[in-house]
This record gives sequence, structure tokens and C-alpha cells, in this order.
Amino acid sequence: MVVIELAEKKLDGMLRAAGLVKKASYTSGEVQTILQISARTFWYMTSGFELDAETGQPRNPASLDSYLLRRTKRVRYDELVEYLTRNNTYERKHGIDPRQLDLFG
Repeated sequence: MVVIELAEKKLDGMLRAAGLVKKASYTSGEVQTILQISARTFWYMTSGFELDAETGQPRNPASLDSYLLRRTKRVRYDELVEYLTRNNTYERKHGIDPRQLDLFG
């Protein structure tokens, strides 16, 4: 399976666990339930979203792209899938290599 397909499968499981159905976008409360985060964390994630002009990727991989509909922030389903993909691959690319810990032993 491709990384995006795995992220989509994971998100579908998270939606089932939260008792929500798959739809085009979710309110801030629904995203908080899906990701199990607080309102403050959601605010930091959405306010910290900024695209890098060179790569087209978010500068902070833990941020979420959102849009305002009336007075409510909403997050697209596709953005949630991209968020899960970014964070899964970010840990693998930039995580601590266990061999590095041997340098300090």
C-alpha cells in the first residue's frame, strides 16, 4: 500500500472510533474529536499553518490547513489525510536514529 492509502485507512478508522462519517470537511470540534486534541492545540495547529514557497509543503508538519466558514474553522478531509501522511513520514525521515544514542554511551 502507498503511504497516502495507509493514512486514509487510518483516518477512516479514526472516524469510526469518533462516531463520525466520511465527508468533505469537518468542524473544529469534529477535528478535535478525531485527533483527540484540545481546542487550544487545534488553534495552534491551524494558526501555525504556512506553506513554504520553495517546496509547497507546510513549514511546520504538525500544522493544519483550514478555512473559515461563517465563524467556524473547517478542515478538509484531504487535509487530514495529508496531515497524517506528513507526520508519519516526518518521524521516519527526521527521527532519532538508535545508532546515534551509542555515540553517547
